[in-house]
This record gives sequence, C-alpha cells and structure tokens, in this order.
Amino acid sequence: MSITLNPYLMLLVFITFMVLIYLLNQWLFKPVLAFMSNRESFIEREMTNTQNYKGEIEKIEQEIEQTLSLARKEGAQILEQATKEAKTMYEDKINAKKAENENKLAQCKNELEEQKSQLYTELVGQLPVFKTALNTKLKQI
Repeated sequence: MSITLNPYLMLLVFITFMVLIYLLNQWLFKPVLAFMSNRESFIEREMTNTQNYKGEIEKIEQEIEQTLSLARKEGAQILEQATKEAKTMYEDKINAKKAENENKLAQCKNELEEQKSQLYTELVGQLPVFKTALNTKLKQI
C-alpha cells in the first residue's frame, strides 16, 4: 500500500472547505459581527443618553435645591410673622388687662374715699356722744 496524492480528492476537499468558509461567513460570522456592531452602537448611544440625562438630573437637582431653599425662607418668614402677630396679640391682651385692673383700682380708691368720708361724717356726728361718755368716765375716776 502506498500513499499517493489524489488531485481530485484534494480538489474536492478544497471546494468543500471553500463552501464551508462561504456558508460560515454567510450564516455565522456576518450575523455575529452585525450583532456585535449593533450592540456596540447601542452601548455608545446609551452612554451618550446617560450623559445627557446626567446633565438633566443635575439641573433638576439644582431646581430642587432652589425650591427647598425658597420654601425654607418662606417658612422662616411665615414663622416670624406668626410670632410677631402672637406677640402683638399677647401685648394687647396684657395692656387690656392692665387697663382693666387700673380701672378697678381707681374704683376701689373712689369707694374707699367715699367710705372714708362717710365714716368721718358718722364719727363727727357721734362726737358729742363720745364727749359725754368720756366726761362721765373721767368723772368716775
């Protein structure tokens, strides 16, 4: 047995190999390369979109911060205004009570003055009785 080169068999193997390369190229390599290319372009688009969204997110965060700071300022102003109103109401009530107490005090003083004058007139009216009682007591001693 001898090994010889068969040109027809070599040609058949070469043609089969070329057909196999062609079919693999059509059915496997091109779709895989197209898929990889599409995926790469999709990833690049998404990265670009992400960068755009990142800028928008930063803008929105700045707006949120501005809104919060404005709300805090307004809240502080409202609290300050409410405190001022409460103080004025408190001071008005205190002043009203003071005025009421001063009026009552003035009335009490007037009543005491009247009672004093009534007591004085009663004592002056009873002075002769006291004098006679005092004289009788002195005479007894």
